Amino acid sequence: MNKFFLPVLLALTVLITSAPKPVHAESFATKHERRIFYQFNEKRRDPAKTDERLKEVIYEGLVLWVGKPRKGKPTVMYLPGSGGNLYTRGHKFRWFLNKGYGVVAMAYPGMAGSKGQPSRQKIQNLANQLYRDIPKLTGSKQIILMGESLGTGVAVAIAAGKPGRANPPSALILQAPYTSLVDLTASKNPALLPFVAGRTDLWPSKRAIQSVKVPTFIMHGQKDGTVPYRMGERLYQLSPAKNKVLATRKRAGHTSIWQKNVLSPLNEWLQAIHRK
Repeated sequence: MNKFFLPVLLALTVLITSAPKPVHAESFATKHERRIFYQFNEKRRDPAKTDERLKEVIYEGLVLWVGKPRKGKPTVMYLPGSGGNLYTRGHKFRWFLNKGYGVVAMAYPGMAGSKGQPSRQKIQNLANQLYRDIPKLTGSKQIILMGESLGTGVAVAIAAGKPGRANPPSALILQAPYTSLVDLTASKNPALLPFVAGRTDLWPSKRAIQSVKVPTFIMHGQKDGTVPYRMGERLYQLSPAKNKVLATRKRAGHTSIWQKNVLSPLNEWLQAIHRK
């Protein structure tokens, strides 16, 4: 998501002026959504070059990177941000694997070799289905949900929805979360707001998180120039979880919040939750 709102305003202007009429309203809204929010890197990479414990699995046309957990350990379902691909997150997957956790990282439609075009509905539906099937993929019924930037909305929606109620995640980790994509648009580029105004479905995490009571760890840098820190702080305030943490650093940005002085508390927190 670190390439948020790259010159999409001009592209949207061209789309509006050149679009044939009549235009199906839902299709038009989806085109706006795709141009504004999804800057995926399509390049497919071999996960073994990141870590030999990771294997590629094709699931419903999606590319997954899968690493199995040690016996008795949960699996991390990793939902990435908009920029880059799975390869650019390899150091994070390695961090979890080194601590015994399994990893199932999802490449959204149009990312890292996954088939299809992205939309909020398609991404969420596939993520919900994958969450249910993770025990089949790794043998671990216990799941840690981790969302990064764009993926935080997907993760919160899983935890708040039917999949999360049927098999609650053991923990929810959010890196640089937003309150909703509409809020983020209003904050980052108000000129684009008319294109998404009224889209109450664009991952309104500020509403969904109010029903998520599982242990929640939010990490958000106060110098985040992509997703304002106040949004992560707001989700922390709205969370009803009894076990919740807001880990922040004054000088950390959107991606640099993933650092030792945040990861050490995260590791201790996860160990306390999953201690036998």
